[in-house]
Amino acid sequence: MEPKVQQLELFRTSIPMRGFDHAAARRVKAESLLAKFTFSDGSVAWGETLPREYVTGESFGSVVSDVTDYLWPLCCEAGLLDGESTEPLPLEHDGRLISAASALVETARASRVLAKCPPQKITARVSGILGSADPAKTAKRLRMMWLGGLRDFKLKLGFGEDIDRENLHIVRQKIHRAIHRRKASLRVDVNGGWDAGEVAPRTEELHREYGVCCVEQPVFCDTETFLMAARACAVPLMADESLRTWDEAQMLLAEPAHVAWNVRLSKCGGAGPVMRLLTEAAERGVMVSFGCMVGETSILSALQRRVLMCAPQPRFVEGNWGKLLLKDDITKKSLRFGLGGRLRAIKGIGYEIDTDKLAYYAKPLATLKR
Repeated sequence: MEPKVQQLELFRTSIPMRGFDHAAARRVKAESLLAKFTFSDGSVAWGETLPREYVTGESFGSVVSDVTDYLWPLCCEAGLLDGESTEPLPLEHDGRLISAASALVETARASRVLAKCPPQKITARVSGILGSADPAKTAKRLRMMWLGGLRDFKLKLGFGEDIDRENLHIVRQKIHRAIHRRKASLRVDVNGGWDAGEVAPRTEELHREYGVCCVEQPVFCDTETFLMAARACAVPLMADESLRTWDEAQMLLAEPAHVAWNVRLSKCGGAGPVMRLLTEAAERGVMVSFGCMVGETSILSALQRRVLMCAPQPRFVEGNWGKLLLKDDITKKSLRFGLGGRLRAIKGIGYEIDTDKLAYYAKPLATLKR
């Protein structure tokens, strides 16, 4: 008899970070939502999501409401969490995108299903993420990442023209020769900071002067405007906030050679939708960066590895930083990448929850019974 889900517990984590600079702010705490599902056979499954209002329009509060009021009753009634169901969960509700909420539930379900897949080698390597309002920090982090064997880098822009130029100059000094020899790569993340009309000339300059191979989300605009800008650029534009659902991916496929995809577990609805996107991208020759949102615990890091063990390998990987980014974790052993950005295949779920750390770093939000 297949085990049936009996109980759902929701938590909100707050774990100190070692610091992550973003164009809009500096993150000092990693916050995510966790879901613990308990089944009739006594087994449990954990899910995780990191909602971002500027990406999917979802907040921590809306995710909790959508899970407790909509997804939990739906899953219980339809048996979507019982046994090894793989039926897709809805990514929209009442005309709103709920992909981060769906990911919280779906990642727990996927962890049970994918844990039974045999370990397979992961060939994709983790990228180093750079960018700071203090260029000296950018230089220091680049040196450490280079010594650690990382060779793919993403530089975040948006700290002001002068600081951005200095950060670019620092990176060029260190890796330009390696880029020319195709021993390293550099892409930039603009976070929608440009106007549509300046995308092509600025992208051309970044490619010519700094060897940039991809520009991520240079402008926030409708899909057609994004595609028009991409057609005029020297290197692919990577859709991040513009790629959340399967339908959006299909629209972006109008330019598979000019538009790359940033695929994330939280914003795209969890492992099932992500594996579908990775497979489609591989078949259509689309460049992909696959990751989590900044600050995930080892719950989501383990699932990312599981997806990489089963799906086509993306060009770039982001995530699995563990205690290199977080000061602690809620698992007994924190997962992080190894030398050269290598990700070791895992067996089973890949982690064990530390109940003491869970009690310390996570606030209980709700308990629902079937």
